[in-house]
Amino acid sequence: MQEIIAYIHHHPLRIIAGIVCVFAVLITLFFLQKKGPKKWLILTALLFFIPFAFRIVRMTPVKKIHFFTSSEDYENVEKSSFEKNGIRTFGLDISHHQGYIDWDSVATSKHPIEFIFIRATDGARILDHEFHRNWEESQGKHFIRGVYHFYRPNQSSTDQFNLFKSHVYLRKGDLPPVLDLERNSLYGRENLLRGVKNWLKLAEKHYGVKPIIYANLDFYKRYFTSKEFKPYHFWIAAYSGRHRISDLPWSFHQFTEFIYVKGIEGNVDGDHFNGNRKDLEKLTIH
Repeated sequence: MQEIIAYIHHHPLRIIAGIVCVFAVLITLFFLQKKGPKKWLILTALLFFIPFAFRIVRMTPVKKIHFFTSSEDYENVEKSSFEKNGIRTFGLDISHHQGYIDWDSVATSKHPIEFIFIRATDGARILDHEFHRNWEESQGKHFIRGVYHFYRPNQSSTDQFNLFKSHVYLRKGDLPPVLDLERNSLYGRENLLRGVKNWLKLAEKHYGVKPIIYANLDFYKRYFTSKEFKPYHFWIAAYSGRHRISDLPWSFHQFTEFIYVKGIEGNVDGDHFNGNRKDLEKLTIH
């Protein structure tokens, strides 16, 4: 029941959109039963009204509507507690998909958040439009922070890195840059690996530290089991439990997409680091 309440609370626009669609369908069915040219005029007006209504809803400051406020923000802290499962350090990864984030609220979350990964860039041309605000406003909190780039294998890896470095300035205490690899290349395996190696080489030269590689379990097994990738730290996405990566040399594990944190509307990815806070600090830029 709490999960349902949390969904309604964190996704108000989806609820409103659903209600608008149902209302529009019912009105349409009603007027289709009428005769004469007026019904077509009304239906045309409805077609123009629906996108206009959605535009108004998107412009509405939803957080200020009393219906959507809550005296206590729901947080599923049971998913981020590792006391019974050995030493683990919990963190989040976010992008513009999380919308506006209230970092002061996140900093007082009941989740034991120790690190945050923030998306900066996507391919060779796209800057995450929330990156600079997220990076600035998350500063000074107790989180250890990192930045990741979403890799597009069919675009120039050099251009992608140049975009990344033009926006990302890492310093002592930050985590190494992360290359997020989720898509295959239209030009085959060798083309993908050539671009990945180039991005990693450029990043290491620029930041003075080996980057972290993010990949789902299938991608890791397909591309990164060779000796040349052993020096890298891996962040593996696998949502069916820790047993799926128990035989892999992982440093970070993205284990769920459904963490609820006050200060963030909607669900967010949950991750853990394979060690304690001190171990994580050793991984940072020195």
